[in-house]
Amino acid sequence: MKMTLLSLALFFTGLTGAQVFEVEQAAHPYFDIIEWKGMGALLLSKDPSGNSKQINLTLVNEEKKSVWDQKFSPKGKEYYFITSENARYVYFLNNLELENGKVSLSQLNSAGNIKSTSIPIGAAIKKLKKYDYNKLELINVVVTDKALVHHFRYDDKSTKSIVDLAVFTTHHNFLSYAVELGSVTKEAINGTNYGHWQYVGFTGDQIFFAARDFLRKKQGWSVKEYNSKGKTKIGVHIDAPQGLIAIENIGFGTTGSYYMEEKATVELGLLTYINSQFYLVVGQHGEGASAEITLFQLIANDWNVLNSMKLNYFIEKKNLKLGIYPMNEGVGYHLDHNGYNKVSIIYYDEKEGAPHNDFTKRTVYNPSSVFEQKNKQEFNVILPNGILNFDTSQLGEKGSVKFEIIEK
Repeated sequence: MKMTLLSLALFFTGLTGAQVFEVEQAAHPYFDIIEWKGMGALLLSKDPSGNSKQINLTLVNEEKKSVWDQKFSPKGKEYYFITSENARYVYFLNNLELENGKVSLSQLNSAGNIKSTSIPIGAAIKKLKKYDYNKLELINVVVTDKALVHHFRYDDKSTKSIVDLAVFTTHHNFLSYAVELGSVTKEAINGTNYGHWQYVGFTGDQIFFAARDFLRKKQGWSVKEYNSKGKTKIGVHIDAPQGLIAIENIGFGTTGSYYMEEKATVELGLLTYINSQFYLVVGQHGEGASAEITLFQLIANDWNVLNSMKLNYFIEKKNLKLGIYPMNEGVGYHLDHNGYNKVSIIYYDEKEGAPHNDFTKRTVYNPSSVFEQKNKQEFNVILPNGILNFDTSQLGEKGSVKFEIIEK
């Protein structure tokens, strides 16, 4: 995939004009901004003196005003924003690792309603009987359309195997359901054919996990489907394409695995599921010393190439460090390899290219940043009827802040 000015020109052709508007300061100056994709931008403000932990949330979108204001109070200095494409809720978690078997959080829905509570996830794990939640290793926390999902790993010394567990907590009543995803022996996991279970995505009340495996002399993945109450359907096996380059999955997007950077694993490809379709992002050798990142779609049990992005300076001895964030338009990614440390997107359709922007910590909270070329100070949100633009240099300053809306 070549980045061209033509793709940007075509995008902006349909935009009719720009309008600047102001959002008045809340009780305190705005100190941060995060994107709720599809909804708008969330401005965060708090007492700079530190006398109050309370954080104010102000939603801004194409209505050109503050749509609603809401508040939550973190338990400590750290809190973790968890969201996914097509999920109707976002979460602010006070703790990733369980504390006395519980996770403390604030849940926010699209109407601006917020609930703060503590969920006894350990109690659900106890129902599996043989697992002590104090001995579980947290791997990931994700939000789906119907549930908040925790993924844990357990070292079963008695069988010399690694067991993966998941806990599904439904949004509407905060009830938790624990399941055993599967296990793999330590001997097998040290080889190249088998891997740990990983969360790969959701559509509605379909939630998928997959583990790299070897079946019929072919590498691929075992896939299991669950609903928000942990009920499972019959699993399937998906074969992998041939000739794949090892990928070090560094994570990308607002999930628990991103916050725990040391959890990176080496994979043959990054499998994902969104809008009832399986996709696969892989590294492949190109001509000469080059390589490319390729996006596949699974159609009738066959992998079909959708798009690719060439790597002109590939170093064979180094793993491709890649993290992905599936979106409705394509798969956003963060690639860190041989001095290239940028974010971009591989589209599902046949667009000519996409911009490559420098990776920054703020990029993680701004998934729309992959859609257009921008500088490090810009915060861009793609909305149904245009682009919302914000200059982050305004953060931390007293008074109102300005947004620009470029309408279609």
